[in-house]
Amino acid sequence: MLGNGWDIMAETITLQIPDTLYLRLVNTARARSRALEEVMLHALLVGSPPEWDDAPEEFQADLAALDKLDDTACSLFN
Repeated sequence: MLGNGWDIMAETITLQIPDTLYLRLVNTARARSRALEEVMLHALLVGSPPEWDDAPEEFQADLAALDKLDDTACSLFN
């Protein structure tokens, strides 16, 4: 499907999304002659934060600490 190791599905979820987002995804899928699921998975993959393990070693400890912050702590930086 995506050809990047994400082809094996591990989880199924039910997700409620706004109609406008759904229509944007449907229109993108139609325009690209792709399955809606493929477009949605691509959007999640592109929009997801990278694995901190992929960062240079000198940044991994800091990124791991950031990963453990809760939403309240993160909102202090916005």
